[in-house]
Amino acid sequence: MHTSTTVAGTVVLLATLITGGTAAQAQERPVLPTIAASDSRPEIRALSLDEKQELQAEIDATLTETGNGGVQISANEISWSGGEPTMVFPLPGETKAPASSAVALKAAGVNETDAAQLRVDWENCPAGADDNRWYCFYQYSAFGGRRLQWNHAHCNNGIRFSDYGFDNKTTGWVNTTPDRDDVGMIVTVYDGWFTSSLWREQPWTKVSQVDSFHDNKASSFRACRQ
Repeated sequence: MHTSTTVAGTVVLLATLITGGTAAQAQERPVLPTIAASDSRPEIRALSLDEKQELQAEIDATLTETGNGGVQISANEISWSGGEPTMVFPLPGETKAPASSAVALKAAGVNETDAAQLRVDWENCPAGADDNRWYCFYQYSAFGGRRLQWNHAHCNNGIRFSDYGFDNKTTGWVNTTPDRDDVGMIVTVYDGWFTSSLWREQPWTKVSQVDSFHDNKASSFRACRQ
């Protein structure tokens, strides 16, 4: 009888080692939210569990910081106000945020046909047809770090970066709008709430890194049609 108990105990121990712990321990392991776990993009599926959890922690921290209706729409993207703006996070091990996902573009009102025609050679700031252009702000030089992007004019009321966890965090920018009076936009960026102009972004231009005097000082902006 003693021998049988020992054998049974050995079997349980081996089963525990094989499965990686007890049932209670398995339940304690962090589980990724469904929206991140269901992201089927190859670059997301290639991430390890630890990398996915690291990325999710960044998303969660930003949602907690902003607390203004932001919604996670993919493993590395948050959107506000029905898709505009969208914040895109770099994947673990990468220095730049990847191109917008199909989910993010759809949330911003881009249909599948137009999305397939988007040119993402503007530092991954989407550029499609004349009426489907974005302007983007980058956290670090060389268009690195998080990317915060809009595709509508915001001229009268303007935008506060603090609403999106991006106050005093802009180093580079891209304006993909065409240099035409009917669709081009001029983006004016301010230190404070429209109190001091830092720079003006002309259509169809980009800057990898603003000068040291203006770096990480952007608090608000207006984007107006020409």
